[in-house]
Amino acid sequence: MKRPLAALLLGAAAPLWAADWTPPPQPDPLTILNQARADAAARHYPDALAKQVWFHEHALDYAQGLYGLRLGSALRQWQALGQVYPPALQKLEAERDAAADHVRRGDGARGYFNEVLAIDRVLGQEAATRELFVWLDANRNETAAQVYELAQPALVRAGDYALCGKYLQPQKALQAIVDQYRLLTQRAATADHPDTAQAFAQKTLANKTGLLVALLVQNHRKEEADAIAGQAIKEWDDAGFRAQLLDALRGEVPEPWPL
Repeated sequence: MKRPLAALLLGAAAPLWAADWTPPPQPDPLTILNQARADAAARHYPDALAKQVWFHEHALDYAQGLYGLRLGSALRQWQALGQVYPPALQKLEAERDAAADHVRRGDGARGYFNEVLAIDRVLGQEAATRELFVWLDANRNETAAQVYELAQPALVRAGDYALCGKYLQPQKALQAIVDQYRLLTQRAATADHPDTAQAFAQKTLANKTGLLVALLVQNHRKEEADAIAGQAIKEWDDAGFRAQLLDALRGEVPEPWPL
């Protein structure tokens, strides 16, 4: 796959951050990520950055199961490095911008949008996620529809309820919420802490359903909101959940969760 222009330009500026480190013949992504952490602690910042970049760009070539780690704690580790070593922050922002270029071209949009979202989250730049979606809404409606679910929290926090309304598909969204709830409930039964896991499943169901219902109300789609609330309560008939749905039916939009 061709690297986007932003990445090529960054490569031209490699002396700003490059290290002597090169990956071994048979690299282990987790080992390299751990080495990056150790290098940062030892103030070997160029090596730490080189290993963070390698992990971000190549870890999935070796293990698809590292997807969550790559966009989670690995990015947080990278951002922490950027707090003491500015070239690391510049490179992380460049990776975000390159992913955003892919999204704008409609090239693997959902995967790259998720990457933008994850990097914006660790950088504390959620407004940039919203701006990218606003651009998609104006220029690539089909792509916007593909990534709306990912963008929704940023849009809600910005109060863009009408924009959300353009992409709401209530029955499809509810089915996805219920499917996730059932999967989390199934996993909770065998979890180390089943009560905590089940509480997470219930809170996720309540929050996502509440958001859906409230956004429908905000967009003057009360009949659909009533139908969604009625179907959801059949999945988990709980007094607290009923109370949350009543708030949503009054148009009270909950804070997207988890934060």
